[in-house]
Formats: sequence, C-alpha cells, structure tokens
Amino acid sequence: MNKVGVIILTYNRIDLLKITLCRVLNQTYKPSEILVVDNFSTDGTIDYLRSVEGINTLFLGQNTGPAGGFYEGVKYFAENTDVEFVWMMDDDFFPFMSCLENLMQSVDKEKILFPYTREKNFVFRKEPGWWGVLVPMDIIKKVGYPKKDFFFWSEDTEYLLYRIREKYNFKAQWVKPAKGVHFTERIKNHRHTWKYYYEVRNMMFMRLYVRKPTLRRYYKLMRSWLFLLGAIVVKENEKFSKLKMFLYGTWHGITKKLGKRIDPSSGKKLKL
Repeated sequence: MNKVGVIILTYNRIDLLKITLCRVLNQTYKPSEILVVDNFSTDGTIDYLRSVEGINTLFLGQNTGPAGGFYEGVKYFAENTDVEFVWMMDDDFFPFMSCLENLMQSVDKEKILFPYTREKNFVFRKEPGWWGVLVPMDIIKKVGYPKKDFFFWSEDTEYLLYRIREKYNFKAQWVKPAKGVHFTERIKNHRHTWKYYYEVRNMMFMRLYVRKPTLRRYYKLMRSWLFLLGAIVVKENEKFSKLKMFLYGTWHGITKKLGKRIDPSSGKKLKL
C-alpha cells in the first residue's frame, strides 16, 4: 500500500477547516500522515487543531500566503518522511470519502493526478490546483518545492502547470471518479485592495520571466493587464487605492520584486 501524506493549508477559516479535516480523516483510503499547516490564524484555529487527534500540525510564525504554506508543507514531507505521494488541498476543498481511493487507483509516479472538482457555483475545474492534487514524491524531488516568494496568486499555476507539466514534461491526469467540492466561490469584483497588487505582480512576473516568451503570451499579458485595469475603473469601489496597488504591483512584476510586500491584514506596504 502506497504511503500518502496530506497537506491541508488553513488560515482563519475554522468552520471550513473542520469540514475538510473530517472528510480527510474519514477517507476510505487511509493516508499515512495528515499535516495541517496553519498560516498564523487568529480565529481559534490553533486551539482547535491542538485538540484534534490523528493529525500533525505545523504552526507558522506569520502569514506566508498559500505559496509559503504549501512550500513548508511539501518541504516537511520531502525532508522528514518516507511518503511516496503528497495530497494537497486548501481548507475549502471538501473531498468525497472515496476521493483519495479513486486517485490511488490511477496512481503513477511519473504523473500528477487531480480530482473532478466542482466549484460552489457548479463550474468544474479541469486543471490541477490546490483542490486535491496528488503529486508523487519522485516528481517533487526532481522539480523542487512551490515558489514561496509568490506569497499569493499563481503559485499553483507556476508549480503544477508550468514547472511540473511544461518545464519537466510530467503529465497531469484528470481522474473523474475522484470527486470533491471547492466550496469558496472566487469573487471577481470588489476584491480587497491588496489582492490587486499580488495578482498583477505575479501575472507580470510569470509571463515575462518564467514561461517561454512568445508574441501570443505577450498579447495575452497585455489583454489581461488591460482587463484588470478596466475592472478597477468600471466596477470597483475605492478606485484610487486599488489603482495605486495595481500600478505598484505592475512595477514590481517587471522589476522582479517578489516576496510578501503588502500585508493583507492592514493593506499597507511592508518595510523590507
């Protein structure tokens, strides 16, 4: 029986975490270890996790974003355990009880697997992301860990789609019998101001310096950039603050300034 380590990343969503953890603990295929990585929650999550049996925890000293959280989780399993596969998810992914079992029936150490995932609004995900992706440790040891300097946004795209699939040519397989629900609906309008900084910065960096440059990619970059700009001007409140963050993120993407530079809790620039 193959050994599977589970990473659940959480931050201030204790109600969602309880559901995800319950579903993972009751999988028909039992993982060897469940690791909950807490990104410095302040809503009672830490006390709750200390009361749960059958799991391990990694409490981070600050909010490192999805990029930092999955970096630390993957690093933990790669350097401290003998698991053969790592099953990764955010705290808002609710796997069906047989999800892992069905993934393991298609297991292959030369490809990543991801489940049939329905969003809250009934849109289906047909690309891998932090919603139950299963990655062989053999692949992790070849390609490395998620890029923690992204902090928020595009870190799963860089790791799963570009680095693993495009750069190293490992396949990604959609396993339809393995099912789950991604419960938190992504809101396109009225985003927090700080999100515009990371979204445009990481998009610029990815398409300018990570992926192979082509005229088509430059065109798509400009189109996406203009779309985000238009969304702020036409649909958003607090336009001036969001435009400032948008332009600040654009500059940092072009000049390769990554890392956690805007504090989500305050929306202010950090002194580095």
